[in-house]
Amino acid sequence: VKACPHVWFERSEVKDRHLVARRLTEHVQDKSKLPILIFPEGTCINNTSVMMFKKGSFEIGATVYPVAIKYDPQFGDAFWNSSKYGMVTYLLRMMTSWAIVCSVWYLPPMTKQPEEDAVQFANRVKSAIARQGGLVDLLW
Repeated sequence: VKACPHVWFERSEVKDRHLVARRLTEHVQDKSKLPILIFPEGTCINNTSVMMFKKGSFEIGATVYPVAIKYDPQFGDAFWNSSKYGMVTYLLRMMTSWAIVCSVWYLPPMTKQPEEDAVQFANRVKSAIARQGGLVDLLW
């Protein structure tokens, strides 16, 4: 964890959310620090659609560098359906699959427009990712 710092928090704790927002803001303002990798859906989904993004990471006023990732399940499916498979079964399936293949697209940087709030900005980024990956852009 020290080689790749993480920001752990409990979303249900208001004080944690404020602390994380402050840490993220300080991080993006310090030009000597590496960019932050954020998964704004807050969960994993089955590779068919993009769910609503959490607005917190879009409230800090940073430039966003969207990345669209789409897995090809032809040789092995990277999605873990935890209601269908336990962790051990999933790991065995992953380790014995022929290959895990995915397409990765780096989209142009995006910044919040003056007339946008954090939710609108998050939705615009989400739509761009869905469009590039050929995924369904869910409203929820």
